[in-house]
Amino acid sequence: MASEMSQQPMKREFFYDVSDRGVLTLDGAVHDDPWFLDYAFRRLARTANPLYPDYPYVARCGDEMNFFRPADTPIVFTRFDGTDLGYAAGLTVRFQPSALAYTADGVLYHVAPVGDYGRLAPSVAMSVAERITPWGPLFAYHDEVSRAMVPLRPLDDARYEIIRPRAENMCVGCGGANPSSLRLSFVYDTADDCVRTWLVPDERMHGSLQTVHGGYVSLLLDETMGKCLSRRSIKAPTASLQVNFRRPMLVHHTYNIKAWVEEIRGRKNMLRGEIRDDNTNDLVAEATALFITLKTTPSA
Repeated sequence: MASEMSQQPMKREFFYDVSDRGVLTLDGAVHDDPWFLDYAFRRLARTANPLYPDYPYVARCGDEMNFFRPADTPIVFTRFDGTDLGYAAGLTVRFQPSALAYTADGVLYHVAPVGDYGRLAPSVAMSVAERITPWGPLFAYHDEVSRAMVPLRPLDDARYEIIRPRAENMCVGCGGANPSSLRLSFVYDTADDCVRTWLVPDERMHGSLQTVHGGYVSLLLDETMGKCLSRRSIKAPTASLQVNFRRPMLVHHTYNIKAWVEEIRGRKNMLRGEIRDDNTNDLVAEATALFITLKTTPSA
């Protein structure tokens, strides 16, 4: 047994630190060899090695075991060309606004191949932040291509559940596959059981005299009320919708659309919704609606 063990190659172990700016160091010395960086980060994975609890990630390179201790996240994005986020020396991931997240102290993150999220280095964060604006109690990225507001996930606040457009959906209000869609996102507030969205109507929704067309006002209310049911996995088309228009809804103003379930009785779902000026809180429109849950087809 001793001879067999002596013939096995000894594994070499190295212990690296990753700063919150993506700098890799070994025993205090910067390790910036491009070949090694890309080779190691391609193999980076979580480890449960009980001997090194302070080094939760490892990259095996032949007989070498390279353990990583991140100051924040194991991957830090240090480059951004408008399309891809870069890390290590030459590795990239495709930038997606819906993959952004943030903390209360303003640190930006993006979904990463390892560690769930990767931190955005200051220069990258500043570039991305140029298109980030307040969106209700959260923040959202303004996608100039789709003209949609894409809410960021708050990492340290579990109160809000983000409801995003589905890529395959053709809905004119919230679908991702319809080129004419508004691509609305919503948040479900666990504190008051309401669904909300915030919107600055643009010229696509123009009626006359700088006001939003009444059909769009109705669409916004219907769409927000519908999300109250879809998040509960209730499939229920609109059976009736009554809208009361209280004030003109203006283009290029910010509005808060809110909806909630009033009552569910069998297949009948009664909901209410309202639109308010986000600055003055004035009521612009309100609606009541009846949604009828689809009958389920019994299995054969």
